[in-house]
Amino acid sequence: MFETLNDPVDVLTAFTGGGFEPLRFRWRGRVIRVKQVTGRWSRREGQALLRYFAVQGAAADSYELCYDPRGPRWTLSRAWSGGAGAGEADP
Repeated sequence: MFETLNDPVDVLTAFTGGGFEPLRFRWRGRVIRVKQVTGRWSRREGQALLRYFAVQGAAADSYELCYDPRGPRWTLSRAWSGGAGAGEADP
């Protein structure tokens, strides 16, 4: 199932080598671990440079996260899931 969302999310982020990437995020009451970052790109919106990350969670679910430095804030732009209950929740 594909969803276009733009939901605000809390993201645990790793800062390494002058860059950063998401490690896990909280969405709809569950924590989703980032299994793999499968893509990165940027888009300029006025003076701001938005950073996008395509990530894979558990069960081959895929997500698109966007970091907006103006907040700063993270949003979940899109989600592709294999069905109900998909995703990896932490206790």
